[in-house]
Amino acid sequence: MLMIWTGMFIIALLQVPILINKKQWKELASFTVLWIIAGIYASLILGTFAGAIAVPNHSELLNRFFTALYSRLGI
Repeated sequence: MLMIWTGMFIIALLQVPILINKKQWKELASFTVLWIIAGIYASLILGTFAGAIAVPNHSELLNRFFTALYSRLGI
């Protein structure tokens, strides 16, 4: 997991100064939010492979969501 975080940190070190120098504040904010989400997701997936965390299957979650949505809409 340390290698993933190190790689993400290096990429952020390359991207953030460019966005700051170009004064692209909205892009920097969205990059930061998406980068944090990606880091959390990568940690969860790596934790799943290590057996420490149980992450549900994406397909099952999407299927449950849309099944509930369609039943509410009457489709």
